[in-house]
Amino acid sequence: MPPTEGVGLRGVTLVLVLAGIFLAILMGAMDSLVVATVLPTIATDLHQVDGVAFVVSAYLIASTIAIPIFARLSDISSRRNVFLAGVAIFMVGSALAGVSQNLPELILFRGLQGFGGGGVFPVAIAMVAVLFPPAARARITGILSGAAGIAIVLGPLVGSYIVSVTTWRWVFYINLPFGLLAVLVLLAAVGPLRTGARGRFDLPGAGLLSGWVGSLMFAVVQVADAGWGWMDPRVLGLLGAAIALFVAFLAWELRVPEPLVPLRLLGQRMIAATSGVLLFTGVVFNSLITFLSVFVGIVLLGGGPSAAGDVRDIIYFLAVPLVLGAFLGGQLLLRLSYRSLVAPSLLGAGLVGLLLARLSPTTPLWVLAAGVLPVGGLALPLIPLGFGLGLALSGTTIAVQNEAPAAEVGAAIGLGRFFQSLGGAVGLSLLTAFGAWRIGVLSSGATTPTAIQSALATTYGELFLILMLCVLVAFAFTGFFIGHVPRTRAEDPEQGGHGTAGVVDPRLAEPLTPESSRGT
Repeated sequence: MPPTEGVGLRGVTLVLVLAGIFLAILMGAMDSLVVATVLPTIATDLHQVDGVAFVVSAYLIASTIAIPIFARLSDISSRRNVFLAGVAIFMVGSALAGVSQNLPELILFRGLQGFGGGGVFPVAIAMVAVLFPPAARARITGILSGAAGIAIVLGPLVGSYIVSVTTWRWVFYINLPFGLLAVLVLLAAVGPLRTGARGRFDLPGAGLLSGWVGSLMFAVVQVADAGWGWMDPRVLGLLGAAIALFVAFLAWELRVPEPLVPLRLLGQRMIAATSGVLLFTGVVFNSLITFLSVFVGIVLLGGGPSAAGDVRDIIYFLAVPLVLGAFLGGQLLLRLSYRSLVAPSLLGAGLVGLLLARLSPTTPLWVLAAGVLPVGGLALPLIPLGFGLGLALSGTTIAVQNEAPAAEVGAAIGLGRFFQSLGGAVGLSLLTAFGAWRIGVLSSGATTPTAIQSALATTYGELFLILMLCVLVAFAFTGFFIGHVPRTRAEDPEQGGHGTAGVVDPRLAEPLTPESSRGT
């Protein structure tokens, strides 16, 4: 019989379950990067350049809306089944996107993809919380969090390779075998993982959430990509609708007994603090790679196919340390408190990253000592920046996982993931609009290619500065962090404890063993 909640996994079954969860997370994390790589090919093939950015935006907006929906469903029903439903919706969206005949169809099906993809990560982390004891959760969550870094490395490579050997439609079809494998493995190896909680799904809350996020993002994207002015009546109307729906959403969610987004959790110190960290790091994660790619490919190298290899290598200098940091963070939290790990990681990343604001058109990509050790250039600050962000990502995720009330682990993780996704969706669009405005201002009197290049470098320096300030704001939230990975039964919310903040005398708590933490 497949294991159910509270029963440990061992041997081949353990490896298969982790592989299935990791494949699903990696598939969702890679998608946007792969698609972004082939956008010019898609626009050319469909003979429609205007609005092609919505192919990316539709996914991001839909995933932002989906996160709390799937997280809430996982708390009141089967976590495994909700996870599999997200993967299945993603696969259906992928298949339909692959057969799209025009841009509106592709945008619609990308939204369907994003809706399914938005439910994968938070529910996966909630599944880990009920399948494994606290010590194992820290290690496993660190590994799963590293999927984002791996996606950064593989996404552009996979996208460029696919369009070099076949049609862009295989960018979507390639998701199908990996998704199917994840579904089959989890169906065979894991039981339903029911939480025992009962409740109703907040349908009005879901509608209000969709309304205000959709209105806000549509207005921002149109300003950034379609050239609408901020004082355009259409933009003002959308922003007014977004504000009205947002106020209604807050009022409803604070009043309803079983809300879609449990804003009351923000009354808990750790949930509020981690949500703040995730909101501002979300801006950074979704913007840094985009701006680095454009800065290297256009400003430093002047564009053209020959720049792709150098862009890829620069991404490696950021992504590989990020993956290592995410993995190591899970191990270090067995010895350090949440604040002791996340606070210095973000502070160091933000301070080192300020060097990116001083870049110029003559900055070398890298300066190597002995042919292998980076000692200068653009690559030098990216290494500690990526490592610090990776440590902070896994540390914050583990903190949410262990400090949330047992019955609302999925909701708490989903709340943090929602803030991270919301920060990325809004932040990237606002910064893109700001960058377009600044380039227009700085290049208005430029008459030579050198002057235009200088204007571009100045603009991207300002964008990098804003991103690093966001990292430092995230660091400020870590001042409110308390606690550590639970080491006793009384400290573990999943075992009926109250979390690390609720243990009055740790000496009275019963130690956790693999057997006692899994139940019978």
